[in-house]
Amino acid sequence: MGDVLEYLVDGTSGLAPGGVEGSAIVVGACSGGQVGKGYLLGPSFDIDGLLGVGPLAERARDMLATGGQSPTLIAVPCQAQAGGYISDPVCTGGNGKYPDVGVSGVAQVNADVVVEVEAAGAVGTATVRISTDGGKTFEDAAETTAEQLVVGETGATLLFPEAAELESGWQWSFVTRLPVGPVERVGDAKSPLPDVAGEVLAGGELAIQIVRGGKLNEGTYQLSTDGGENYGTVKTLPVDGIVPVSALGVTVTFPQGDYAGGTTYRCRLLEPVPSIVDVMAALEEPLARYDVEFVLVAGATDSVDWSAMQAKAEELWNLHRPTYFKAETRLPRDDEDLNDFTSWLVEEKQDVAARFVTVCAQYGGITDSSGTVKTRNASGLQAGRVMSLPVQRATGRVRDGNVSQLALPDGWMAVQSTLEEAGYLTAKKYAGLDGVYWGDSRTLADATSDYRYEEVLRTVFKAVRKGRIAGLKSMYDEAGDPLLVNGAAGLAYLKANIENALDGMVGALPPELAAYVVTIPSGQDIVNNGVAVEITLIGIPIIRQIKLYFSYAYAGGTFDPRGLK
Repeated sequence: MGDVLEYLVDGTSGLAPGGVEGSAIVVGACSGGQVGKGYLLGPSFDIDGLLGVGPLAERARDMLATGGQSPTLIAVPCQAQAGGYISDPVCTGGNGKYPDVGVSGVAQVNADVVVEVEAAGAVGTATVRISTDGGKTFEDAAETTAEQLVVGETGATLLFPEAAELESGWQWSFVTRLPVGPVERVGDAKSPLPDVAGEVLAGGELAIQIVRGGKLNEGTYQLSTDGGENYGTVKTLPVDGIVPVSALGVTVTFPQGDYAGGTTYRCRLLEPVPSIVDVMAALEEPLARYDVEFVLVAGATDSVDWSAMQAKAEELWNLHRPTYFKAETRLPRDDEDLNDFTSWLVEEKQDVAARFVTVCAQYGGITDSSGTVKTRNASGLQAGRVMSLPVQRATGRVRDGNVSQLALPDGWMAVQSTLEEAGYLTAKKYAGLDGVYWGDSRTLADATSDYRYEEVLRTVFKAVRKGRIAGLKSMYDEAGDPLLVNGAAGLAYLKANIENALDGMVGALPPELAAYVVTIPSGQDIVNNGVAVEITLIGIPIIRQIKLYFSYAYAGGTFDPRGLK
């Protein structure tokens, strides 16, 4: 009593928290680390020491390479399955009216399968012959049985429609591939063929070159893990013939024999692939602990996975944590050219509409700081670019520079626009400019959605986060009298807080919003329904096409626009 009393009035400084832009989680398979644990990474961190090798380590390295000076990146290891596949069968020959034949199974050997109809007839009576070396040699003819044809020891079974009629000369072709692909030899056919085996930890193109011919402990070789772009030091063929390749998780075994100098051996290794169930299980704890802008899933995914990611993003939205997912597609298979690959991607996208998911279809030779070049998906490079940019900016802005690490596959520009229009993230070249640039930052939203572009999604998500935190300051506040023009002090405070949060985006350099309109409609039943606030965000337009119109006129002539006589 009778003293001076002090009170702290908080929340009047104008601080507007809530933004998480520039922060991300990347989840995938790796040889190190603890499954489900989040590892905070920075540009100077020892990624190999923390994560070992594998898709997660590679994508994290790509993200940090393009993520600017202070990215916030959390790497999460997850379980994965060995790579390998059976491609879709392609039918040729005859009149072209082929039955819809499918294939099932799990690859057991590396094979280039050709199934040819020798004697026409219905399924069960027609006879076929089978080749596992691409049609060079065929086994003896055999009858088809029921609607299933087991293709030797490949692990594949062709599935024919019931009562299908098969014509003589029809051929179904497909490949079966293990994580360790077939070893191909270029050079002296008498040189022994090495064996490559082991649990593949990271994808790569193994190349072995015999430098000086000879037997074991006499000849020399050099080894490359990037398809021959960079070779290691020349070494002597070991006495026991065993050469571990720890960077990829496999071992090369040279059998006894004479090796001819100049002979080259190649073998493609398929990286391990996590299932969407493993991905979501690994993300459970990190997503509960860390609040990030997006999650990148390292490894091949398809439309089923994208739908699951959309469902998880919607779950996070309902928890007031707007977060979107970034995914990548598989690489082309051994029996696919770019047209086949593009057709598969377009078909895969047709039944999916996921506005909170982006999918990178871009792949190519990616060069890291050590000079190693590996063919892989470029999702990490695109995700890193996103982390380095303000939310309203497109990753394809030419002024921000090219993607120096990426080399496009031959013929890519013929299919790029088709894939971009389908909704995939792609890169492209411009006539007159050197290097590769990102195209439109597309999401998998449908054609009528406002959220077809990643920069729109990022801008809105940031505004939603900041607006929500600002609105929370008015929870359980007195609304005032809504019927009086100046009497609803609580509503005015609510509106002012939201406007203050959005002012930070309008006043950012560069601006993240052009403007906004916050309206609290009058006459609301606040007691029973709460307060509805209508917020219109006015975004920054992106220049997606430029049209230059040139005309020619003679100086001093009638059509000289300067009006000279």
